[in-house]
Amino acid sequence: MQEEVAKHTKKIYRTLTKPGHTMIEKLKEVAVEIFIIVFAVTLSIWLHSWSDHRHEQKEVGEFLKGLKEDLAKDITMLEHKKNDISQLDSGYRVLLKTANLPAAINSGLLYFNVSVIRPAIGRYEGFKSSGKIGLVENDSLKQQLLVYYEQTIPDLVYGEGFVNSLQVKLLDAQADKDEKVSIQDNIRMGKILGLLQISDNNFRNNIRAYDDMLRQAKKIVAMIGTVED
Repeated sequence: MQEEVAKHTKKIYRTLTKPGHTMIEKLKEVAVEIFIIVFAVTLSIWLHSWSDHRHEQKEVGEFLKGLKEDLAKDITMLEHKKNDISQLDSGYRVLLKTANLPAAINSGLLYFNVSVIRPAIGRYEGFKSSGKIGLVENDSLKQQLLVYYEQTIPDLVYGEGFVNSLQVKLLDAQADKDEKVSIQDNIRMGKILGLLQISDNNFRNNIRAYDDMLRQAKKIVAMIGTVED
């Protein structure tokens, strides 16, 4: 392109210095050469931009294709974790309705299941850290991705951490007995009962969070499918 511009620039110079032509004729020839230069430069810029855009969207396409696989893993994991915490919540509700809570606890009905989700976020984080999230042209899809990875996942991780801390406190309360302090004393003081009630409430909050994250993940997968089509 530089050679072409240089060639036409030289031609303009030769035209202006060429003898035997009127100024009007020279200006007409110069105008043609200038038009050719402007057209060539504009076309070159457009082709370069088109090529860059095509390359960028190819990267986006590969990213979204991989993201579908990551989300499929997330969905399987979330369904499993939701099932675990639902069973745990059901067990705690049984304990809350049990007339003889000390006997129920001593018989092993109080059990624990520390749940920690590990969503597949590496691909997203890598794409984001390279500054390419903005290349996703579908604004709705881009917004869903940001909400899912930047808000929903951290919120659920926090919720899991809280209910896991409650289980640790329950475990400590269950073990908090010696010759002078029995498990019945702890129950009478309401320590275990209170923790069971708080846990039950927060288990249900986490179940709703799992449902919300599942809904979002499935929605993103569907939106990616629409973009690919």
